Amino acid sequence: MRRWPLPNSLSVIRPRKRSFQLLVVVLAGLALHGSLVGAEELLAGTAKLDLTPPKRVPLAGYSRRKGALSVGVHDPVSVRALVLREGATAVALVSCDLLVIDETLFQAVEERLRREPSLPPISVVLAATHTHSGPGAYGKKFLEKLSMGHADPEVFTFLSARIAQAVVTASAQSQPVTARVASAATTGLVINRMNAEGLTDPELSVVVVEDSKGTPVAVVAGFAAHPTTLGAWNRQLSADYPGVLAEKVEARYPEAVCLFVAGAVGDQGPVKQGSAFEAARHLGDLLATETVTLLEQSSRREAIGLTVAQRVVPLPPARVRLGSWALPTWLSRGMVDDDATVSLVSVGSALFIGVPCDLSAELGMELKRYARARGFEPLIVGFANDYIGYCMAESVYHTDAYEATMMLNGPSTGELIVEELKQMIDQIVTSDK
Repeated sequence: MRRWPLPNSLSVIRPRKRSFQLLVVVLAGLALHGSLVGAEELLAGTAKLDLTPPKRVPLAGYSRRKGALSVGVHDPVSVRALVLREGATAVALVSCDLLVIDETLFQAVEERLRREPSLPPISVVLAATHTHSGPGAYGKKFLEKLSMGHADPEVFTFLSARIAQAVVTASAQSQPVTARVASAATTGLVINRMNAEGLTDPELSVVVVEDSKGTPVAVVAGFAAHPTTLGAWNRQLSADYPGVLAEKVEARYPEAVCLFVAGAVGDQGPVKQGSAFEAARHLGDLLATETVTLLEQSSRREAIGLTVAQRVVPLPPARVRLGSWALPTWLSRGMVDDDATVSLVSVGSALFIGVPCDLSAELGMELKRYARARGFEPLIVGFANDYIGYCMAESVYHTDAYEATMMLNGPSTGELIVEELKQMIDQIVTSDK
């Protein structure tokens, strides 16, 4: 993690298990919910860059593809960045049309940003949209290679450089803004893919950042359904339905960049209508229409206030399973992280909750209820800054479901992540008093 100074903030630093990294808790910001009179103005900048690798690569998302190379580009894959700054507090929210963000990629991006002379100290929430048709070849661990194909250093370097450049470009575009947040339940767009009668989270949440004239400069849309409208049959690069959503919103608001963030998608699947790419287009169009409706019907303008909190959480020992067989701990340890980064970013009453996993709807809704009880309107940001597999309720662990076998650090990791984030929410609220 970064060792830059963070003036006007509360920082707690403890050593991590790895000597070259730090555990950092940052509770930064001059105001929460705009509750302090005379808070500095909120500034924002955006950027959107193409993320198509310079060579053919395997697509990431389905091991059934067996690392086969892509055969072209169906629709653009991109990186979109929103940099927010208030006084000495700055944060980059970044959405990439990738399957996951692993720790190695996150650290490579942070290292590039740390060396960038034009960039002041900044926190980063780097998230994947979780498309299963984005570029692969950047995962270096054994389990990542199964779904991404063999790692290619050239592809890894391209992705990390491109993502960092988006943050630098967005940071240079700052202008005064305000933000507002709205959410609504959709109908008939998501299913529980583990249990047809199980819990679903149909909520669409939208944060819009506007300039002094009320023109949207950034829209962040959050929804919890796996971007799997395209199956393993597809061999073309595609952002799946999140890309359709983003492109349509950007067409409606030409001055804006639209970031999609995947919610608690662990057991949530999309309702598919149409064949082949029609399914992605159909769902993306519907969600884009809902996003615009939410944006235009929401008139409540938020007071300025930016707060950032990040923590690296030690995880239970690795427990990798292949079907009913559990690998020895010493072997599992080399395949699985022993810690993970969690993040909070509040912008007015909007609260982005960054989780490094496929979080279940049950745990995601628990987090959202907790945040709302403390005055926030939450958006879960899945696949952020790290990836540790599936984080489901402990009751799921002993089933034979695929999601259960991907609970890589044992049965209690999901609850651990949720409890850590609850404590961080409480610390933010306390720091404002």
